[in-house]
Amino acid sequence: MRSFLLLVALVWGLALGQGLVRGVTPEEVEGLLREMGVVYEKRDHHLFLLELASPKVWLELDWCEEGRCGLVALSAGFRKKVDLEHLNAWNRDYRFSRAYLDREGDPWVEWELDLTGGVSWEALREFLRLFAEAVLPKFMEHIGFEP
Repeated sequence: MRSFLLLVALVWGLALGQGLVRGVTPEEVEGLLREMGVVYEKRDHHLFLLELASPKVWLELDWCEEGRCGLVALSAGFRKKVDLEHLNAWNRDYRFSRAYLDREGDPWVEWELDLTGGVSWEALREFLRLFAEAVLPKFMEHIGFEP
């Protein structure tokens, strides 16, 4: 009985491991975006412009080795003047994303997902959805931006 339970645990562990994403290729990202119905434009091998929300969202792949990338980063920028102290309040109050001013003084918000430890495809889908439906609207409200 003990051997049987050990075998079941091993098979179950292998089955669960099969569904984990430990890095993605640009082609896999394109497939995921198509599956989700996200309109996108490929700007570079590791850079996509998504129509997830208003404004458009940049998706960048980083930490790439041998064709697989271990980091997915989402970002969006806004043409709006924002006081640096007010922008820093975002970083203090909303720790899982970060905000900054670019060289022109425009505010940006970024959110990253590290895939190297393994995440499910569903977690990757949810990451995209939450950025569009939760992070961006809250950030736009925070900086007083109206599309």
